[in-house]
Amino acid sequence: MRAGIGLFDGRIILTLIQLVCGTILAIDVGSEIHANLVSDDPDENYGTLHLASEVFATVLLFAAFGLSSRYLLQHRAELRRAEQRAMTLRSDFTGLVNHRFAEWGLSPAESEIALLTLKGLRIAEISRLRGTCEGTVKAHLSSIFRKSGVSSRPELLATFVDDFLDFAAGEPEAPAGVSG
Repeated sequence: MRAGIGLFDGRIILTLIQLVCGTILAIDVGSEIHANLVSDDPDENYGTLHLASEVFATVLLFAAFGLSSRYLLQHRAELRRAEQRAMTLRSDFTGLVNHRFAEWGLSPAESEIALLTLKGLRIAEISRLRGTCEGTVKAHLSSIFRKSGVSSRPELLATFVDDFLDFAAGEPEAPAGVSG
């Protein structure tokens, strides 16, 4: 998100610079047109080619301003959609985890240990967080592995990654009851 904000700040500044330059150029062109219309002195008249080039530059600058503004608005909308999708996927993943834990018949303690394992915590860390012995955590992990049909922590994580990728892609194997 922070990178996106910086990116948009730069685009906003660029757009504002274009607007200010276009305004200054438009004022300059307007004053030259006015001088050409009211001046009788041929030395004060600006050349037609010079004036035409400034009018053309002004039109192009305002067109660039319009395109930059449109581009900026489109990217802001895309960022909002991406943020919403990330929040939805996080919710979906939580639903998928809870669904699998229930499907496997994990106890509340096993569910907590399985979740901490999925988050990458080591046995000692889980033991310390739960205030239990490492042997208790290991026993729960063995039960979790048996109930889930896996034999290791990486395999447990891979099960969720595979399930979630299938679910996110809209595969028919997505578990029923998981919101989406």
